[in-house]
Amino acid sequence: MTLDLQHAAQRRMRRAVIALVAMVLVLVAALVVIAVRGDDSGNNKSPAATPTESATAGPGPAPVQTLPPDEGDYVAPAKYVALPDGADRVGELPVKFPHTPEGAAAMAVASSRNAWSFDPAKLKAGILAYSAAKYRDAMAASAGDGATGNREFAGVPATGAIPPGAALNAWPIGVKWSAKGSDTVNVMVLLRVTSVPKEGAEPKTTLVVVPARAVWESGDWKGDPTDPMPLPDPVDIGTPKFNEDGWMAIQEGNRL
Repeated sequence: MTLDLQHAAQRRMRRAVIALVAMVLVLVAALVVIAVRGDDSGNNKSPAATPTESATAGPGPAPVQTLPPDEGDYVAPAKYVALPDGADRVGELPVKFPHTPEGAAAMAVASSRNAWSFDPAKLKAGILAYSAAKYRDAMAASAGDGATGNREFAGVPATGAIPPGAALNAWPIGVKWSAKGSDTVNVMVLLRVTSVPKEGAEPKTTLVVVPARAVWESGDWKGDPTDPMPLPDPVDIGTPKFNEDGWMAIQEGNRL
């Protein structure tokens, strides 16, 4: 799998971020554009998270190992965090997370995973499940734009049928947070996003950092706008920088 970590991803991420940000808590910034930066120094490692269900019109990339093999240069994460599951489901999406910083991070991770899809209905479902009530309806109306942006990010035509074999998957591989009281938690989620534009094409993997703010609302964590902020360069798991930058590897239930 080719790991393509280019700063040029910023331009192609502009429209994809509309829906992604809505579901990963950066609701206002979605209308402006998040700076998503790639890093050329990442090693060609397998994702550390078990692959989630593909949002594809055909077969996605081949399954990968839970953790990369030890090839001599792999640096194990210094910290792992066990994120709780939601106590309930809205469709397939976990909700009703614990009123803890880990619960807030778990919601951010779940929402970010759901955001990478070609399907506007799936994006809208994530917005309705995870956005704060004040922004929910306006952001849900942007789901179609988000799906179009995701198609463009993956190199898929913006309109028409999804080509056979096209795929878009996100693996959250790291998280860190800062609690601002018991009801507000600022979160950053580190993702590996793998895309395939059509059958036979080589998969492309991009590292993405997404900021988030979780607020406790009506008995669950929901997404609230974040202030504009510089984002750290994304780094791959298994590298020294992953630990140096304070990322925690994610453990969700029986999934690493």
